[in-house]
Amino acid sequence: MSQVAALQAHFDLVAERMLDLPVYNPLLAVETVGFRDFSGRELGVLVTPWCMNLMLLPATADAWSDWDEQRVGEKQMIALPSGQYEFIFGWAEALGGYCSCSLFSPMSEFESQDVAVETAQEVMKALFDGDNEAPTNRQRAQRDQLEQERSAQNVDPADAEPVAIPESAAHKPKPEKLSRRGFLTAGFARHSEADARPKIGGRSS
Repeated sequence: MSQVAALQAHFDLVAERMLDLPVYNPLLAVETVGFRDFSGRELGVLVTPWCMNLMLLPATADAWSDWDEQRVGEKQMIALPSGQYEFIFGWAEALGGYCSCSLFSPMSEFESQDVAVETAQEVMKALFDGDNEAPTNRQRAQRDQLEQERSAQNVDPADAEPVAIPESAAHKPKPEKLSRRGFLTAGFARHSEADARPKIGGRSS
């Protein structure tokens, strides 16, 4: 079974246990949307009747592919063309480890599965569009300072080290009416001022 199929099967079972909860939207179903290769990993959107999450499934070379339930809740930063996003590690016995980034929760504003899937498809398009990047003021200042230092030292930008990635909680707006892609350009996963390098990546030597 593929990772994406295992993800679908696991959350189908979870959905059966969520049926009677207030956050469960009976108009929706579990569906995996737009999964694609991302640096050897599977990246896509998971739609459920109670939430919509961006999901990242590990490559075998990832150190976190060996993590277990004791690491659940650990936060990781992922760089996408549209910016840096905070993911949270999750684990299930039938699936193994995965990372998720919340897009919508609860799902009460979605009136049909078609609308939810269309939204998920727009998310995947927007995430890989660099025009949607919305850095914080601190990030802009850091980039400007770095460029000035490189210019003063005559450093070729192609040879320079990457800037440290800020890490913080994701912030997504809660619109009064559902916007199928506006939440991305509004910065649903912008982060704040604390600096840290990303933890997700290849295994350390």
